[in-house]
Amino acid sequence: MKRIAIIVSAAALAFSVLALTACGESEEPVTRYEITAALDAENMTVSAEMKVTYVNKSDAELDSLYFHLYPNAYREGARFPAAAEGDVGEMYPHGRDYGGIAVETVTLGGEACEWEIAGEDENVLIVRVPALEPGAEAIAEMKFTLDLPEARSRFGYYDGYVNLGNWYPIACVYEDGGWRTDPYSTYGDPFYSETADYRVTFTAPAGWETAGTGSVSAAVNGDVTTYTFEAENVRDFALCSSENFVCTEGKAGDVTVRFYGTSAQSGGLEVACDAVNTFSQLFGAYPYKTYSVAVTPFNEGGMEYPSFVYVSDDLGASMTDEAIIHETAHQWWYSAVGSDQINEPWLDEGLAEYSATLFYGENPDYGVSVSDRIADAMQSYVLFSDVYSENENIGVMDRALGEYSSSTEYAFHSYVKSELMFDSLRHIIGDDAFFGALRSYYANYSGKTADGACLIAEFEKSSGMGLVGYFQSWLSGAADVR
Repeated sequence: MKRIAIIVSAAALAFSVLALTACGESEEPVTRYEITAALDAENMTVSAEMKVTYVNKSDAELDSLYFHLYPNAYREGARFPAAAEGDVGEMYPHGRDYGGIAVETVTLGGEACEWEIAGEDENVLIVRVPALEPGAEAIAEMKFTLDLPEARSRFGYYDGYVNLGNWYPIACVYEDGGWRTDPYSTYGDPFYSETADYRVTFTAPAGWETAGTGSVSAAVNGDVTTYTFEAENVRDFALCSSENFVCTEGKAGDVTVRFYGTSAQSGGLEVACDAVNTFSQLFGAYPYKTYSVAVTPFNEGGMEYPSFVYVSDDLGASMTDEAIIHETAHQWWYSAVGSDQINEPWLDEGLAEYSATLFYGENPDYGVSVSDRIADAMQSYVLFSDVYSENENIGVMDRALGEYSSSTEYAFHSYVKSELMFDSLRHIIGDDAFFGALRSYYANYSGKTADGACLIAEFEKSSGMGLVGYFQSWLSGAADVR
């Protein structure tokens, strides 16, 4: 996700040790989701049925399946709400509104089963299963209803637009002998999931255009249109539907690129195509057949999903370009090469932010100077460090989402300082080693989950240098960024 606030100049700003863990357990797209959903645009609800064929890829015998219920962060009384108090006005311009997910039935292999809503914040669905051996699969079917809040957010509706991000029960990651049930966070991207295959049908009123993850076909039946999406080897599935969209389509090599916005915003299609082409050349071929960008009401700059991104409708032209470029970079760093965005947010956000800088270097016609961008980032980070110098752990990047005191502190570490770290590294090891490492990182971990140690190993292999100490100094806050 891109927070536009962190790319302003310094003038506007005025108002642990890295664990070298095992890298990249394979995440073959074995688990399969089949979802049928329908939008009631009058009442702003979605009724849905889902069949998930879950494959136990762990080496443990499981007696339960765990699913995140992210929409419950939008319910009244949520312990970990979607918006921090300072962001309520931006997310809810018409006043705070509530929504959520109601799971109505759950069956296992067509038979009744035990299930419950649990977690720290009613944010986890637990389904009891007979002993599920490693490699075995269980088929869970569930019906649920979404109550959409009026919100400029990942999840909700506003001014003729419906955003369905992180909207269905998605399997938690099982690792180190337990389930990852991390709660929602008011900033950052509190999502961590494995790759899977999806087939989703979504019915909306006729005249509404729907964008989403994967390839799409549409069929009009009277007063409704049913969209069918197919996606393989993706970490998540998101949709955006609106009566206001105009869809334009182009090509970036063999990739079909679609841009959903108003006619006045159609220039975003060229930016998206340029970004796909540029990053394919720098890092390796784009991993999907399609790429869609939707300009929609959203209180952040943008939000990445596999082969599909949101861009806020509240940005000027240059910031819209910036958001498209940054979110497109996430197709490599998050969508293809997965990472733990909760415990290592610097890993994907820093790479995406620096990838945007690389884009401008490869596309001088955009009129953005790489040296000026880095200088602005440096000046802004130095001023941030001065203003927040009394904060505990200031400068420490190796922190989980919940360990930052605010969205500002999170952004300046995960985006700005991380970008400066990668730029410094590039100058130390040279372009051949730097880009060689990113290409091998992408090739070796696409479709898998990597961590910081995996990336460091690629830089060490490519450069022939020992770089653990370099990264540790930046991540721990010991490095003198000035």
